[in-house]
Amino acid sequence: MADSILRPVTLAPGLVGKPAPCDLFDVRGTLLLREGVEISPSMSVGPSERRLYCRASQAPRVSDAEPLKVLRDIGTALAMLDELIISGQQVTGGEFLSLASETYATWMIDPDACIGFARMEQYDRPSVCHAILAALFAAELAAAHGFTRQESIDLIGAALTMNLGSLRLHDRMFAHVGQPDPEARADIDAHPALAAHLLDRIGGIPETWRTAVLQHHESFDGSGYPLGLIRTEVSLQGRMLRVTDVLAARLRERKRRGPLFWSLHQARDPQRLLQHVFGPDLERLDHILARLLMGRLSNFPPGSVVRLSNGEMGIISRRTAEADGTPREVLAFLDPSGRPQHVPRPRRIGPRDCRIQGYAHDDQPRLPPYDWQSIWGYQQAAASTKLM
Repeated sequence: MADSILRPVTLAPGLVGKPAPCDLFDVRGTLLLREGVEISPSMSVGPSERRLYCRASQAPRVSDAEPLKVLRDIGTALAMLDELIISGQQVTGGEFLSLASETYATWMIDPDACIGFARMEQYDRPSVCHAILAALFAAELAAAHGFTRQESIDLIGAALTMNLGSLRLHDRMFAHVGQPDPEARADIDAHPALAAHLLDRIGGIPETWRTAVLQHHESFDGSGYPLGLIRTEVSLQGRMLRVTDVLAARLRERKRRGPLFWSLHQARDPQRLLQHVFGPDLERLDHILARLLMGRLSNFPPGSVVRLSNGEMGIISRRTAEADGTPREVLAFLDPSGRPQHVPRPRRIGPRDCRIQGYAHDDQPRLPPYDWQSIWGYQQAAASTKLM
């Protein structure tokens, strides 16, 4: 693992007044405190937006958190719970409440890594990939909207369970080419009501969560389903879930289409970017919420694969950008001939350094296997702490 890859860390209160266990940086890589220097109280408290970072190789000295491993475990648990429900076995609302809380806590540790990893990693089931990414976008939108912790968890839970009871259907649709047949279309139209019914049957689910699930395919213009609601007849959480669901679908590949990316000139024009990413669906969505989420994710969201001027392929790992929205750094993971770099190599972006030529969306379906955790600095730490 390259020492230049940084990971976010949270300092335990017990470290205040003691020597720093490692060098500490801000998000731009500026050194804030050298290893061995006493940690002042101001380093461990402050705005939630202020994160401290350390070198990935030194992170186990501060924290044993492994959010990307936990994210995979959450996906496994979600798939298992769905199978238990459709087989008629007993599942409690508390299990879904715990899953939503764990997703929120995992996202809080390293939002950029969670989102980027969820975009790149191929889980066993496409439907689970989609639910996880939508849940992470829900966390981002909830934060942008000023939701409380519990409100955020409930929206995340709605994203995880919006397709409850129909994950198998969504797996089939992922691999399907062309329009669904009448039977599949009927199942698709019925799936929001099915998920809401299952949540009712399970019990213990907050009403705002259940309502968002029922309404997550309703549209501003009344063309949605299953109720045909219009504009503010749809709850705020229902409108938020609709936006996160659509964006998650846009940014992941399907058999009948590749993932959607935006060109560099679109990335510098927020309104054109919004129109391009959401397409015709934008007329059926809450524009304010869509714009809020896109602004939160930045012009180049984590997990964006790009082609560099030196021929390498790289990935945007974190939301650190210049004033014009251009990323400050890209991690190269394929050399110009397409061979994987064993260690991701940081590349500065600028007139005298590398330039981003464009998104590499046409190449993404042909990417070789890669340890995506290493992009965010979790490979070596996992080995060091023997958690994996």
